[in-house]
Amino acid sequence: MSRRFLTAGAMVVALLAINEPARAQWGYPGGYGGWGWGGWGASTAQGDIARGLGMYAMGAGVYNQQTAVANSINTDTVMRWNQYVYESQKEANRLHQAKLASDRERAVTGQTAIRDRLRNKPEQADIYRGDALNVAAEEINDPRVYTKALQGAGEKIGGQMIRQIPFQYATGAICVSIHQLTKGGPPAPLLRPEFEEDRETIKALGQAVRKQIEEDKTPDDATIDKLLTAINNAEAKADKIFPANSREDVEADRYLKALHGLVAMLRTPALDVIMADVADRPDATLGQLLNFMNAFNLRFGPAGTPEQRMVYDALYPKLVALRDQVAPALASAATVSPSGSAPHEFFNPMSYDDLKKKAPAPPQPAQP
Repeated sequence: MSRRFLTAGAMVVALLAINEPARAQWGYPGGYGGWGWGGWGASTAQGDIARGLGMYAMGAGVYNQQTAVANSINTDTVMRWNQYVYESQKEANRLHQAKLASDRERAVTGQTAIRDRLRNKPEQADIYRGDALNVAAEEINDPRVYTKALQGAGEKIGGQMIRQIPFQYATGAICVSIHQLTKGGPPAPLLRPEFEEDRETIKALGQAVRKQIEEDKTPDDATIDKLLTAINNAEAKADKIFPANSREDVEADRYLKALHGLVAMLRTPALDVIMADVADRPDATLGQLLNFMNAFNLRFGPAGTPEQRMVYDALYPKLVALRDQVAPALASAATVSPSGSAPHEFFNPMSYDDLKKKAPAPPQPAQP
């Protein structure tokens, strides 16, 4: 089996086929014909993208429809992935709200009170910090009602408003996902003595990344690169040790591929690039903003300027109205249990030959 591991820029954005529900299409995020806002806005925002993978549209790994990769991932896999990412973000939100609880001895009670305040009676500081907006967005983003929410989010808010939003990359959710993947330890083949150094290196670097995130810092590229290199080294070693397609080979490959895919998502996208043309989109809607944030794994960050605070003052009521609009559907929706195997299922079908392909050049923004 030819074994080349995916690089930091070699992932994909998955789009579900509109007229072919059994398969996934692959292309630029949102299906608008271009990454970022340069080509966005020509079509209705859709809620069926694979969440958190939009950053890869800016590098290698974005594929046209009808490729082997597109045909290898069905809609159920993408749905389970989206549920998994959503639950990871909910857990990251819970951890953040726990940090806001000042009394450690009453952390649970304090967290519940903070959650209630952020949702129902936010202070102005809660809005300007972005927390109240993120709590409203959490309910809107629930996969059980997200498509319905987008159908009611056609209000135009304009690119000028979006350009002022102080976005934050949601590394906390990715950290939660990596923790969920690794907390049970690697599979038996990777517990062999030959992989001891690899395990220790990956563990140490993973702890360094987690510490940075817990300190509200962005993981630095150097640490991420070292972690990806360590995973690549383990993959290369597994390729030499285990016979192709053997049980050991399959188990090691499945684990390392999921780990690499998640670690690569820790890298913050170049927001200045993907936001370059948003100000020229006066027709941009609330739904397109939400889809953009989900595709690129973004959250509302603290508003640090008067202009940003004015945007939050205008945007928060719109989010609350949309949240309340879908609340009845959310209340009656069946509970969905996230699949712990979602990362394995999502990354596993991708062939190494497809993963190393280069993305087509993004189209030039349409001239007014």
